[in-house]
Amino acid sequence: METRIHPETGEILHRDVRLIEFSFKGEKFTVNMPGWYPAEGDEGIFTHEDLKVSERALANLRARHEKFSTEDTYEFGDLSFA
Repeated sequence: METRIHPETGEILHRDVRLIEFSFKGEKFTVNMPGWYPAEGDEGIFTHEDLKVSERALANLRARHEKFSTEDTYEFGDLSFA
């Protein structure tokens, strides 16, 4: 099994798919997010291909609300983007 080392924590990462929750304007959406994850916790590393999954999820959430607002705020775990 192929592994990687987390560049900040030094933990061993394994390829996995985990449920990640997104929210957009109060609506929550959970996706199966592929990535490199440690045995414990969700501090994963994502490839360009992995990020396409989250990009699609955020685009779907944004499309649902686009016609109702001009201010957009995205949340991904503990991160927020405006």
